[in-house]
Amino acid sequence: MSTQKTQKHHRVAWSLAALLLLALLVAGNAVATSAGAGTFNTLPNAAPRWRAEAAERPGAVQPGPAAAHPSAMTWHIERVDAPKWFSNMTDRSLRLDAAGHPHIAYGGDHLYYAWHDGTAWHLETADASWGVGEYTSLALDSAGHPHISYYDIANGDLKYAYHDGSAWHIETVDSSAVWVGWYTSLALDAAGHPHISYHDNTNDDLKYAYHDGSAWHIETVDSAGDVGEDTSLALDAAGHPHISYSDWTNRNLKYAFYDGSAWHIQTVEATGNVGEHTSLALDAAGHPHISYLDDTNDDLKYAYHDGSAWHIETVDSAGRVGWYTSLALDSAGHPHISYYDYDNDDLKYAYYDGSAWHIETVDSAWNVGAYTSLALDAAGHPHISYFDWTNDDLKYAFYDGSAWHIQTVDSVGDVGWYTSLALDGSGHPHISYYDKTDYDLKYARWTGSTWQIQTVDSAGAVGEHTSLALDSAGHPHISYRDLTNNDLKYAYHDGSDWHIETVDSAGDVGWYTSLALDAAGHPHISYHDWTNDDLKYAFYDGSAWHIETVDSSAVWVGWYTSLALDAAGHPHISYYDYDNDDLKYAYHDGSSWHIETVDSAGDVGWYTSLALDAAGRPHISYHDNTNDDLKYAYYDGSAWHIQTVDSAGAVGEHTSLALDSAGHPHISYRDFTNNDPKYAYHDGSAWHIETVDSAGAVGLHTSLALDSAGHPHISYYDGINKDLKYAWGGEVVRFIYLPLVLRNR
Repeated sequence: MSTQKTQKHHRVAWSLAALLLLALLVAGNAVATSAGAGTFNTLPNAAPRWRAEAAERPGAVQPGPAAAHPSAMTWHIERVDAPKWFSNMTDRSLRLDAAGHPHIAYGGDHLYYAWHDGTAWHLETADASWGVGEYTSLALDSAGHPHISYYDIANGDLKYAYHDGSAWHIETVDSSAVWVGWYTSLALDAAGHPHISYHDNTNDDLKYAYHDGSAWHIETVDSAGDVGEDTSLALDAAGHPHISYSDWTNRNLKYAFYDGSAWHIQTVEATGNVGEHTSLALDAAGHPHISYLDDTNDDLKYAYHDGSAWHIETVDSAGRVGWYTSLALDSAGHPHISYYDYDNDDLKYAYYDGSAWHIETVDSAWNVGAYTSLALDAAGHPHISYFDWTNDDLKYAFYDGSAWHIQTVDSVGDVGWYTSLALDGSGHPHISYYDKTDYDLKYARWTGSTWQIQTVDSAGAVGEHTSLALDSAGHPHISYRDLTNNDLKYAYHDGSDWHIETVDSAGDVGWYTSLALDAAGHPHISYHDWTNDDLKYAFYDGSAWHIETVDSSAVWVGWYTSLALDAAGHPHISYYDYDNDDLKYAYHDGSSWHIETVDSAGDVGWYTSLALDAAGRPHISYHDNTNDDLKYAYYDGSAWHIQTVDSAGAVGEHTSLALDSAGHPHISYRDFTNNDPKYAYHDGSAWHIETVDSAGAVGLHTSLALDSAGHPHISYYDGINKDLKYAWGGEVVRFIYLPLVLRNR
């Protein structure tokens, strides 16, 4: 979504001067009309697509040459690197069809559906909208067609999808609150109509929706405090709903059921902090059985009602166990439970044989077993879907009567952290960033027709705090942190291959790196030394690296560094003094370092970004953490001047600053209140502020560059869909044909 500036209209006289102006405008505004936020079929530096508006009326003269009418800023948004992302599956994300084959619903960036035909897995995208698919619950109708309830985080709505055998159909069930639709649980009645329990996160209520064949009906079941998380729904033989859920206010396990006339609510257990991760099943008599977490004792517990009273048992107390429970009853009514062992990071399974509980570890391949969902086949054998946090995989395990078998169904990616953007001589963007899933340093560049993505370094966990610069040949140079070894690293491409070096390995170093290249193409890097809590600076002179400690005046100093080199190649660094909560600035004059405190009015100086103007004077954007404002400081040769740029809510994190040819500042940053990337620029008279993208929780790790026409380009992280995004803006030139009138001279 773009925020547009006021449109200006100009008359252009028909003259040689106008033609020259027109040529300049065409060259400087070669941008395509936006296809809207979230789309990316318009690409940077693509051939311009001009729209002609000609008034064709009888007797009108033929149109003459066009006059340019620059319109408002238009933002173009692309997803550069967008692997799948899914999380927060529920206890009913897995179901088995009549043949015993598994079906799984899951999602996060989109809603996905996987099913096995007995030979292979098939993967589908059920809802291609962005930011949908968390808290999925799946049911299969009598024809084996899937029905899924899920949460739309982009719009804060409860959604429902079903397949009729030919196509997917998508509905929004509840959009009555800002955030509604967490912890969904779905069941189908005998007629195949859906019933859904869910949490209204805005009002902290338990809600229930059902479709009667004609319309959706929505009810608030329980509003006594913060209730309704971890819901699990089942229908009895009469089609009446039963729901287990958590009472977060009192930290109790609760149960609600409808008897055909009214809702009845019971507290099942109120001993300590209990009731999270509930899963409900009904036995043949319609009596409820619930598995859940006892958070006080870190135990897996099980409760059931025999028609007269509740009975409660501790199933597993071997460490911190009982997370993400899923319960199913076999034909004898005996409970089976899948769950996560937090202490050992294992997937576990417990079942009752009529005499005693039996507990097994199903998968122990380190950090596996979150978001379990359990189903039993006709023989009573367990099938479990779950998440592997180590490899970021959706996994599936089943028992065939003799042994457990484990399969990987699908995988996720989380990319776009710590972005750094630079434009080459053609105005094409280059971006360095961190792949949080694979713990790699990645690099993307626009070739003029497509994005090319490379993994630069994958030797361990590497790639945090990236900073990118391009040399005169357009080759990328990147500074970054090696998490595995706690080192500062540097990578560069020589036109043929990547070369990687460890610059500093003395302690835990390499935080908040900032890179600049001098006239000879040699790298200079500012960074934080976490071991000594100092600001450090490293540079390469063509033969060797040299490392200096710039500021060690406080216990913790040197966070959020930003480096720029002046015309003489001398370094200037802005940074945060954590001890004193100040914005600081250091520069080297060729002989020694000089350090200044720029702003000390509160807790200021987070997320600094530094640029030097043509006179070598510093300009700094940063976050005022006391007031949650975006601030800007500049030095005019005599004194520092400080301005508050944006104070509308909590704004100003992840700033990035660039100066245009006139020395006017442009800043990209994050609006924390609205979870949007914003852009502010000064035109010489006043600040102007725009929202760049408002599609979900986006705008972290922004990086800004200006092209030769002064148009902004911004890379940033989409925290909802876990993608690397890129936006670029400019004035779209529209041609209005003016009649050519010939005059006799």
